[in-house]
Amino acid sequence: MSMCLILNVIILLFISLASASVPRTDVTVSGISSGGAMATQLHIGFSKDISGCGILAGPPYYCGGSGLTTAVCMTGPASFIFVSYLESKIKYYASNDYIDNPSNIAGDPVYVFSGKYDKIAYPGVVKLNAGLYTRLNATVKTNFDMPAHHGFPTENFGATCSSLNLANYINNCNFNLAYDMLNHLYGGSLIKPAANSKTLLLGQMLMFDQEAFMSFSDTLKKEGITKSSLSEWIQNNMYLYTPEGWEWSSSGLFHLTMSSESSNKKSITTRDSSASFDDEGFIYFPSVCANGKKCSIHVALHGCQQGKSFAGDIFATKAGYLEVAELNNIIVIFPQVRRSLMLPTNPMGCWDWWGYSHVYYATQRAPQMAGVKNMIDTVRTITTVFSEMN
Repeated sequence: MSMCLILNVIILLFISLASASVPRTDVTVSGISSGGAMATQLHIGFSKDISGCGILAGPPYYCGGSGLTTAVCMTGPASFIFVSYLESKIKYYASNDYIDNPSNIAGDPVYVFSGKYDKIAYPGVVKLNAGLYTRLNATVKTNFDMPAHHGFPTENFGATCSSLNLANYINNCNFNLAYDMLNHLYGGSLIKPAANSKTLLLGQMLMFDQEAFMSFSDTLKKEGITKSSLSEWIQNNMYLYTPEGWEWSSSGLFHLTMSSESSNKKSITTRDSSASFDDEGFIYFPSVCANGKKCSIHVALHGCQQGKSFAGDIFATKAGYLEVAELNNIIVIFPQVRRSLMLPTNPMGCWDWWGYSHVYYATQRAPQMAGVKNMIDTVRTITTVFSEMN
């Protein structure tokens, strides 16, 4: 073999390895429990734009709409749930343009977690996610051996790993699941936060007006987007947020002057909404992203009784996402839903995985699906404009 040919092979191998570490798009999603169900709905529904998914203790796509009760989709028996039927529903929705073509998912990284002691979302049901994604030719990594209950495993925060932590559903399992999952979604080469020291969170923790982020394209785009108009929009719809015990200073995005939202302030009364969206969500911009670098986006979805109306900012600040995000330049959006005691009822503040908000809840037509996608597109626009003008 000639030296020239050998060099060409080496170059091609290098390009292949480099490409393998870069997500297909700049957006990935994850979630726990009902958030895990919504994460897979978003990935499958918007696979053209979302290129990776982490499902923690959640049921498989469309299980709640398949004619089965929600109880079966949480506690089984798993033998009642047919993955072949769920796959056929995906193909049906795609053929009618309700979701993107599932062929986009081929090769996408998918992470599926279920604790061995989970009595809320039984492991046998959660594991069906792996089977469904395997049929869609995704690159699946599973984590099924941890002695954990129904909660988000962390390295150093939460209740005992095997206990059910009703306060916030976060468990100290001496394992950084946020890193393990994101590392898989981003190609396997992320920097891992040190186990026994604090990662300096030098970026910006913010709250944002969810309604404004969901209607961004209908307002600002009509007037034309300039750096000036976008700066004013950001200042009107995003607020500096300082969680309790936060040790780092806040200065705002892109050197803009921004108002503050105290962590001690009570959440403002949420508007009545059949989609259950809370007024505000959280978002973290790592330091280089806050200064204008265009960064990847990850959407992290809380579970039932874990949103800010139940547990404040605990999911956003303690699950482990922020440290991984800061070290690896990943913007993290934490959308929020709340409880609703009015019809349609959602008393536990869950994401819609059974159809309480819309008959086509698992498609692009559903208000929660479209709402979160609009949030993603808004953040994309913000980062694109300021990175180009930086």
